Amino acid sequence: MLRSYRSLSRNKKKQFNTIDTTNVTPPIMTNVDLSHLTFSSRELPSQLISRTKELSTGYWQFKLTDAPEAGDPQASWYLAIVQGRVVFSGTQPLSWQSLCQTLQRYLPSLRTASAKQTLKEIEKDLSTQELKMLSQILLKAEKALSLQRQEVVKAIHLQILSDLDTYLFDASGKGRYLVNNSLVLQTPFSGFKLEDLIFQAQARQEEWRNLRRYIASMQGIPILNTEALTSANVAPEQRQLIEKLTNLGKPLNSLAQITAKDPLETAKMFAKLIERGFVTLQIPPEIASKFATSEVFIIDDSPIFLQKFQAVVSKWGYRVNAWNDPATAIEKIMQANPSIIFMDINMPGMSGFDLIKEIRRQQQLANIHLVMLTAENSLSNQWRAKWGNCKFIAKPRSQEEIANFQVELRQLLQEIAPLYQ
Repeated sequence: MLRSYRSLSRNKKKQFNTIDTTNVTPPIMTNVDLSHLTFSSRELPSQLISRTKELSTGYWQFKLTDAPEAGDPQASWYLAIVQGRVVFSGTQPLSWQSLCQTLQRYLPSLRTASAKQTLKEIEKDLSTQELKMLSQILLKAEKALSLQRQEVVKAIHLQILSDLDTYLFDASGKGRYLVNNSLVLQTPFSGFKLEDLIFQAQARQEEWRNLRRYIASMQGIPILNTEALTSANVAPEQRQLIEKLTNLGKPLNSLAQITAKDPLETAKMFAKLIERGFVTLQIPPEIASKFATSEVFIIDDSPIFLQKFQAVVSKWGYRVNAWNDPATAIEKIMQANPSIIFMDINMPGMSGFDLIKEIRRQQQLANIHLVMLTAENSLSNQWRAKWGNCKFIAKPRSQEEIANFQVELRQLLQEIAPLYQ
């Protein structure tokens, strides 16, 4: 496993002497013909381990497709390797500029005007050749800014893990290895074992999977449920933090950057808020289509209710198919093959209970989840919905009931039709 950041920081001199830089001549980056790979989803981890064992120092450069959380689908992903160990990850090769961006991402102290000015002055005072010696530049920056080496290593480690979360498992694409021995001179520390990083990334993937019922995408925007938060027993400082973050109107990945947090920790925090009904996650339609694995079908004779239902549920990341004619609904349901069906009880021509019978006669739909909607919040209807092996949810009858209806609806969907199956 990785050495702790504490032990890494105790011996700075040893870190810089870990790599033998004797008689190293930095060559121009060149292609290695035998180091090309093509991969589909879930294939990259094993290929990366087996191929990297045969290589020494340079970059893996990946061109990826189907990476739903990638900020720029056209960008390359670079993984810097020095003598078999990972020293950097990003959409640009390792340089003083890309290293500063990573450090400022995870170290808020480097975002101040004075810190930025100090970094600029350090860069300005160095020649082009000296700028390639990141180890020496970083020592100057650490001294000038009272920066600890363990903070630097932790920031790079988090950046690597975040990139592995984004690119390693779900994407497909092509990669090539670019030999670059000058990385031996550039790298500011000895790096991490690739096998250890992938092991950690796999553990994080399990955590991400557990969060998917609440966090479909880090590109979702958290929307505050003011009424639920106000009525809850929440400490004032926590309430202020929730209000401050949601009022920014930014997606979760941006909030993670603003707060200098690991995206996984940000996701965990907001998953708890969503679970308690304090926040809902609004997924942009163009993003939702990449993630949604659950389709919702709703039958209701009210066009206004259908429109509002579709707007709310689609923002949560679901595909929504709305229909207003119960007599022709079966054919449409068969075509859509949804994960869950909502239907109004009181519809002209065919009641919701009659529609249940028709649905249950279809072998393809026999086990589908059914939810009854009605403005009549009566025990009789609740009993009949239960008798029909259905769930029951009452429509909001006033503006004050809308927030509670949405919380109940969201919890129901997360329970029986999560976005990630």
